[in-house]
Parts: sequence; C-alpha cells; structure tokens
Amino acid sequence: MLVLVVIGLIGIWFIDYRQSDEEIRDEYRHQPVKPSIHRYRVGDRTIRFIETPARDSLPVVLFVHGAPSSLSFFNKFFKDSVLLSQAQLVAVDRPGYGYSDFGRVETSVVRQAELLQPLINRYRKAPYLVIVGSSYGGSVSARLAMNNPGIVDHVLFVSSALGPGLERTYPISYLIDLRPFRWLIPPLLMLANDEKLAHRQALEEILPDWRKITAGITILHGQQDDLVYPTNVSFARHQLINARVKQFILPENRHDIVFNKREYMTQILLDILSSGHVKRQVNKDMVLASHP
Repeated sequence: MLVLVVIGLIGIWFIDYRQSDEEIRDEYRHQPVKPSIHRYRVGDRTIRFIETPARDSLPVVLFVHGAPSSLSFFNKFFKDSVLLSQAQLVAVDRPGYGYSDFGRVETSVVRQAELLQPLINRYRKAPYLVIVGSSYGGSVSARLAMNNPGIVDHVLFVSSALGPGLERTYPISYLIDLRPFRWLIPPLLMLANDEKLAHRQALEEILPDWRKITAGITILHGQQDDLVYPTNVSFARHQLINARVKQFILPENRHDIVFNKREYMTQILLDILSSGHVKRQVNKDMVLASHP
C-alpha cells in the first residue's frame, strides 16, 4: 500500500491540469472559432484568460473553474457551435492555477475576486454578462456578483461551494498541511488543499454581502454530491434576498455535472442567454419609446 501511495504521488507530480499557450492553440487548431490568449497584471500577480472573438451584439459568458483545475476544464464549451453562435466565451485561470502564477496560492475569496475584477471591467459594456462558477469557482463568482450589481446580469452556480462548512474536508487534508508532508505533495494538490482548509473562513468573510447580489441566479447541483453538499442550494436561496433564483437539482449526480451533464448544462446556459436577449430587447424598446 505504501508503495502504491508513493507511486501515486510521483505520478501526480507530473499532472497539473493545465495547458500551455501552445497546447491551447493546438487544442483549437482545427476549430472554426479559435480563442485568443491574453494576460494582465494586478500588482505583482499575473492572470491568464482566453476569449473567443467579440461581437458587439453578443452577450459574454465568463467561466470560473474550481480546484484543482484550470481554464482548460471548459474546453468542450469552447467547441460548441451553438453556444459560440450565441455568446462570446471567456475562461480564466484562477490565481495560482493554470498559468496565473501557478503554485502561488491565494486563499481569500475577496482577494481572488479583486484579481479577476479587470475581466468584469473588460466586459462591463457587454449587452448581457453571465458568470459560470464551478465548485470553488462559484464562491469567487458570488463575490464578483456582490461587487458588481447592475453589471453582472446572471450567475450560473454549478456544484458550487457557497455556505461556510457545507463541504467535505477529508482528515488527510489536515495531515498533508503539516510541514513534513507539504514537501511531498505536488503543488496542484497543495493549492487545492490550502484553499479547502481556508474556505470556511473565506466564505464567512463574504457572508454579510449576499444581499448585494441583484443578478439573476441559476443553481445547478447534484443531489448525491458528497463533496460540496446539496445544502449549499438552500443556503444560497436563503441568502439571495434581492435576486431572482431558479434551481435544478439532479437526483443521480454527484460532483460531476460539468463532465457528465455538459449538454444539459449548456442548454440551461442557452436558456439564460435567451432570457437575456428578451431583457435587452425590452430595455431597447424602453429607450426608443423615451426618445421618439
């Protein structure tokens, strides 16, 4: 058993769940729509993101991944021709992941949102702005919505960790946090573990600000999720006193919706974009009516 554990750890050292710029270009080389790769800096931090070509009439969908992961987690969405025809797609490496200063952890949800704020600023004039937050990415997406009422139009929470303490922390997480073991654990796993152990406090820090969210909210969660508990859904509904909330609970699913229910998730996203189109048209008609 010890030999298997050692072999497993050695193997994980060579897995980082990220793609280099060149690997991303190769990924989409034969796709009709190719995302471009960008970076920006906030202080001494570098953030990498990708985006498909912009069109003024298109809404923007920003994908925020969980842990351990990177923007490549959403590759299949960037190859969906129907979704690409309906929105400009954007995905970001959260701080410490992918090529956003890989290995340099940031355990504060507040600070992570500050580091992603330039993306909100970049797309703030989009006709409709949707954020898709998966797992831990949902926490950061919630904070972005708190910080940007009237700018973020909709948030899709997918298997999202939103309530303090409403997720599983395995006993081994505390063990590998000890100094002798930290030296043995690959950086990607330590990133996720550091976020996990600090997550309750990070979510408690943003607890007073849920009332600031005015965006439309859709929650997609698996009833069998034993990593991020389904009680996160009732928590969010209780906190979102100034938001319109719709929920979809999948009775057979665990923490695997992005992988195993991607088509279903895409349809929900298309419905959100469709409702956004109706909202834009109503607003446009109101403006025209006020300026005959």
